[in-house]
Amino acid sequence: MKKTLLITSLVASMVVMAGTTGSVEGYNENEATFVKGAKPTFVAKKLGVKTEVKVNETGFSFGGEFKAEELALGGVKKANYLDHSNVWVKYELPELKGVKSYVKATVSPKFAELEKLEKANNEEIKVKEDKGSAELEGQVSYKYGDFTFGLNSKTNFPLSNKEYKYPANSTDPTYDGTVEYGKLVKSTHKVFLESEKDKDVLVKGLKDVKANVEIKHNYAKGVIAGERVDSVKGNVELAYDGIKDLRMDGKIDFTVNVNGPKELGNTKLGDYNLKDLELGGELSKEPVDFVHTYNAKLTYTGVKGLTLAVAPFVSHIKKVDTDILMYGSSLNAQYKMLNDQLTLTGKALLERDSVLENGANVQNSGVVSLGANAKYDYKVSDKFTVSPEADAKLDLLIANHQTVPY
Repeated sequence: MKKTLLITSLVASMVVMAGTTGSVEGYNENEATFVKGAKPTFVAKKLGVKTEVKVNETGFSFGGEFKAEELALGGVKKANYLDHSNVWVKYELPELKGVKSYVKATVSPKFAELEKLEKANNEEIKVKEDKGSAELEGQVSYKYGDFTFGLNSKTNFPLSNKEYKYPANSTDPTYDGTVEYGKLVKSTHKVFLESEKDKDVLVKGLKDVKANVEIKHNYAKGVIAGERVDSVKGNVELAYDGIKDLRMDGKIDFTVNVNGPKELGNTKLGDYNLKDLELGGELSKEPVDFVHTYNAKLTYTGVKGLTLAVAPFVSHIKKVDTDILMYGSSLNAQYKMLNDQLTLTGKALLERDSVLENGANVQNSGVVSLGANAKYDYKVSDKFTVSPEADAKLDLLIANHQTVPY
């Protein structure tokens, strides 16, 4: 059994200077974990500052985030405080006949060096040097009626293409040449459609309609165009609130990894993220060929200050000849009081996994996650707010057994 206490503090302020408008936000998220039979741990999960400055009437803005992560007592490494920051600059072009566009550049450097392995390995391991990346983004959009149509494009340039290796039975990395740079440069192109937030479209009660398809590819040399495609993703979302005090949301996502399995990454399961679940962080690193997820959410607001929500989900993951089916529901209750300054939240997740190999069910497991949160927003002034927050979480793995012998 694992019990976790999460304490978060947030300090935000607005800054106005001659010709500019800006904001500064400081945050700190700490986690204390208590596992039966083990020594309690304390980790500063996130500690940082976000800044943004807009130069009035020019379209220019710039900012950055300076962040440290996973600062554990007695176990802090350079990567924890050197590898999570970024700076950016953005220019929004003047609107022309309903067409809006912008360009943005972001640099996310990493300064920590490759570390020694904790113990010697019996075989050679190769790793790519990760010095961070620079990203260029551009977007063009046009509003027609109740909908906005657009194209977004991002290209990520790694700041190093060096490769290192750990020779057999060695803990020290040695330089082993470079990787073709074009294979490491990734572009993502997305076409999207979305309606204006909270505004009815087509029929009364239908709102927040979104749809997009994106393709991700690299720039490898000596291959046909189709072999440069990494993945194709799609998403459809909509909501309906034509019934008093009730809102219904639906969402469908899919990812197809075109040229070989890729890391699953994060997946939304109800009101939870896969990476946030016990064991989910490991599953999110698994290479998969295909995944599609279906989420629904019903929210009831018929009692003043109280919001109740239930969010069922189903997700299917394909890995060669293995299928993983995840299904369940999350529950959420939120109550606001003291002029909406104090927010109390309770969350629960009931989730089950079924693993099938060649159509036969070989393993089942389940997760129960319970959480409680209290947040108080203290407004010091119109431009300065302090928000202390406490979070408690309990994750239980309720089953994990093999149903069919190998």
